[in-house]
Amino acid sequence: MMASRQLEYFRAVARELHFTRAAEALRIAQPALSQQIRKLERQLGVTLFERDNHRVELTPAGAALLEHAERILADIAAVEDEMRGWAEGTRGRIRLGGARGLTARLARLLVEFAEEFPAVDVELREMNTEEMVAGLAGGHLDAATLVRLPQEEGRRLDSLPLGEEPLVLITSVSAPLASRYRVPVAALDGADLVCYAPGSAIREIILSALAAAGATARIRYETREYSTARAMASVGLAAAVVPRSVAEEPGRPVGVVRLDPEPAWAPSLAWPAGRRPSPALAAFIDFVARRPDLASVGP
Repeated sequence: MMASRQLEYFRAVARELHFTRAAEALRIAQPALSQQIRKLERQLGVTLFERDNHRVELTPAGAALLEHAERILADIAAVEDEMRGWAEGTRGRIRLGGARGLTARLARLLVEFAEEFPAVDVELREMNTEEMVAGLAGGHLDAATLVRLPQEEGRRLDSLPLGEEPLVLITSVSAPLASRYRVPVAALDGADLVCYAPGSAIREIILSALAAAGATARIRYETREYSTARAMASVGLAAAVVPRSVAEEPGRPVGVVRLDPEPAWAPSLAWPAGRRPSPALAAFIDFVARRPDLASVGP
């Protein structure tokens, strides 16, 4: 029978793909680590790593085991956190994935949460939607603020809506469109646009809105950051579509134009379904539900 310690050893080697570095991370001797991996391979009857003098690589069986190991070890950690929470009051750790457009509101939310629950540590990691969905599925995240819930993941995630906010067009203040209050999405046909990297749900919303209007913009620049999109739009390199709250943040002046029809994003706080949240995560979910003034993305 596999022990959790064996899975920890295996995961360390799988992440490092180097026995010496993995042993250093685990603070054990490298020969002892190699012995434990060989023992695990004998128990399972498969080869988990291809190794020679120059490299270590996961075998297909090793890659499959890594997926299970990540989930199992995440479950064990969650159980330990929950038991500590029950024994010592609400305390523990929350690994939270954050959508970039929510950073300012999340910062305010986390300050308020820390005042009420000082024994809970929240680790915030900015990611795109694809990365956050993978993090929730793989046990690397406890919760995430998803721009929208992927349909195929809907039954695997529980969620709490965080409001809705329109997306607006931003341009340089001297651009012809800057003087308009509202323009049709079709007017962006052929326009130079700053867009977001694949994996971004905001990118999908923008491209879907363009397609529905029969428009095809020229994506001249790709970025992961709204601040970069705003900087490029402000100097006239290209226009950008961003959440309204991002357009209204302090920074270089830009022209803000509403779109017709108006695309919108409706983020949610999401966490794995079918698994009882730890006391720390349960407290955070309840806190967000009780504070719509902090959680809402609207103005």
